Amino acid sequence: MARCLIVLADGLRPDAITRRLAPRLSQLRDANVSAVHATTIRPSVTVAALTSLATGVAPATHGQTQPGLGFLLRLGSLRPLGRELARAGVRTTVVAGPVAPAARPVAWALASSAGVARLECGPSGAPRIADAALAVLDDMANGLLFVYLPDADQAGHASGWMSPAYLGAVAAVDDAAGRLAAAAGDALTIVLADHGGGGVYPTDHDLPHPVNDHIPLILSGPAVARGTRLAGPVSLLDVPATVLHWFGRPIPECYEGRPLLEAFAAPREAVA
Repeated sequence: MARCLIVLADGLRPDAITRRLAPRLSQLRDANVSAVHATTIRPSVTVAALTSLATGVAPATHGQTQPGLGFLLRLGSLRPLGRELARAGVRTTVVAGPVAPAARPVAWALASSAGVARLECGPSGAPRIADAALAVLDDMANGLLFVYLPDADQAGHASGWMSPAYLGAVAAVDDAAGRLAAAAGDALTIVLADHGGGGVYPTDHDLPHPVNDHIPLILSGPAVARGTRLAGPVSLLDVPATVLHWFGRPIPECYEGRPLLEAFAAPREAVA
């Protein structure tokens, strides 16, 4: 039996995680494992990044860079993370913010096709999303819980990355992610972003730029090494492979990332 918590803070820049602006995430990063030079995929947009997290492959392979159902057409050549876990009896639950009624069938079609067993959309804002996720986490003895916090990205698009409004949203995300990590217990907790922002234009993130491509990536939990910095190249694509490794599952040859073995204090046994 194992549990994994992934908290995705949309649009959270690594340089916003400071002791003053984000004390909970700062402490979590410093006490556990963090990647110094983690990067997202290209293009650095949310749809592409979420699909890469769900499938273990880059946009050049999965082709999903715009909202829509195109992902379903390529399922035959992909091995979504949720489906790989489901083969071992591991359920995947997603908790996110509100989705318009007309978009809910599309959201569920995409999520369920990727192996998600439960999708909860409703509460608005990081504090309420965290409350909903905590209720799920409290009852979850085994499984993967993915929590999506949109606040920083929304503030970045509206007012600019690193603006006062953005930094206020970072504080809300910090509190929500910190509460979730504190309640995760024996779970592997992974906190990351899908992209940065403000690199070329103050209110956007899609164009190539180090500030847009650089993301935070923090791993914590009882099995994780302490006070460790991963100085080498680390990609968002390494997260799906690391999750499968955590659950002792084989990693499909088509996956384009690697398990972050150096993040763990002791080796884990794979299941054939």
